[in-house]
Amino acid sequence: MTANPAANAEPGSPGSADPGPQIPPPPWQRLPGRQARRRKEPISRDAIVAAAIQLLDREGLAALSMRRLAEELGTGAASLYWHVGSKDGLLDLVLDQVIGEQQVPDPDPPRWRAQLKDVARAQRRVSLRHPYIVRISIGRIPMGPNALRYSERVLAILRAGGLPPRLAVQGYLLLIATVNGFTLDETGVDDEPGTSETALSADPATLQQAADMARDYIASLPAELFPNMTGLADEFAFADPDERFELLIDIFVDGLARRAAPGPPR
Repeated sequence: MTANPAANAEPGSPGSADPGPQIPPPPWQRLPGRQARRRKEPISRDAIVAAAIQLLDREGLAALSMRRLAEELGTGAASLYWHVGSKDGLLDLVLDQVIGEQQVPDPDPPRWRAQLKDVARAQRRVSLRHPYIVRISIGRIPMGPNALRYSERVLAILRAGGLPPRLAVQGYLLLIATVNGFTLDETGVDDEPGTSETALSADPATLQQAADMARDYIASLPAELFPNMTGLADEFAFADPDERFELLIDIFVDGLARRAAPGPPR
């Protein structure tokens, strides 16, 4: 999968082509719901996101502010706020753009294990290229266009491998969590994550509410674009972190035991 340059293009911009069925915005979307202005803008949303990524790559998360980014672009902070709504909205766009850098192959059922390992390696490479991205992802629900396409393609690999619905969804989420945890420790980024308006607490009711919201949104997606996501929407309402952690350690322990068994390594 490659990033689609038109995915985040503003209406009427050169990169905005007719994408076919429209992806509805998630209910927690932070972007300003304004009509496109009928005049030339000195900057675009895409340009803001690209400049933000360049600044983050160069100087890290602590260096990013709307005023500093406006200086980089030679404009005023008010122009940035008009396009992205808030710093939080900008970070949502940065996260989705970076997710779009990852490539996911078409499912090859006999090779699903190898493909999943390749997906994990690609995620690690992107996280090492943008060391701040795991910090940005903390407390966020990645449901931008690139994140949705990424989820759809990874789920297609898992389903092609014969995994049942719950194991496919939980295995996918655990894969992300495992790689994120590894690269967070590996990069040693000192930046403290910003406070997200949708930060999730450990309260079970809050977690379930967020999971139900994600399920309902996923179920509303165009089925022709996201057959696996919509077909597995109910599984996204499963929000028990303790059981997910148990699944994680079971997978690792069982994997270690299998590799330690007599016979050629797998």
